[in-house]
Amino acid sequence: MTDKKKQKKGTYSFGVSSEIIWSSHVLMGLFFIYVGYELILKRKISVPVSLTLVVLGAIGALYHVHLWYDSLG
Repeated sequence: MTDKKKQKKGTYSFGVSSEIIWSSHVLMGLFFIYVGYELILKRKISVPVSLTLVVLGAIGALYHVHLWYDSLG
């Protein structure tokens, strides 16, 4: 296996390790389950939870725009 393949294996964009990405996806999934459960029970979402949703949405959108832009060039 070449050095380039070793470097690419197990990493995502910006060289972030796959374990970090997988962990963040699991944590975000648990967070979304919590938010969905609160909404099903007709409870209000607190301001910190709302801000977390806005930040996660913005980060996700910017990351996907970055991936789209990189695929063009």
